[in-house]
Amino acid sequence: MSSQLPTHVYSVLISLAKESLILPNSAVAEVLGQDVIVPCQKKGPGWLLGQVEWQHEDVPIVSFEGMVGQPVPAMERKCRVVVLHAPVRAAAVAIVSQAYPLIVTLNEIAMQPALIENDPAAALIYSRVRVSNRAAIIPDLDALAAAARPYVAD
Repeated sequence: MSSQLPTHVYSVLISLAKESLILPNSAVAEVLGQDVIVPCQKKGPGWLLGQVEWQHEDVPIVSFEGMVGQPVPAMERKCRVVVLHAPVRAAAVAIVSQAYPLIVTLNEIAMQPALIENDPAAALIYSRVRVSNRAAIIPDLDALAAAARPYVAD
């Protein structure tokens, strides 16, 4: 039995207004239309866009852009709600993508690290990377879920 590490990772590229998020394919639970968004029962910050009932759980829907201090983009027809698994907290959080997420296959050559010093989003990201010719963020899903969970119904 070989203990070799995989040479590639199936990933999902999620479009934001000015940047992209990159996550392993296994982090994406479901992609939904924006018609599933309902208001949260608790008042929250401007980046909290609502919630969705997903697998009998109220899942907060957030704007990643808003969470890192950028303007919250307008909801357009092509926007999608992407439900994500937060691995450590065993919670789900959903973010709004500006388009349908793209499945990509990454390897060591296709993805290179990028600088994150003095980054206002540092508390919500693991790393910034370059995927081919595109800048992308690897978000901290546990930090996103921890920030948003207090605003959904218990």
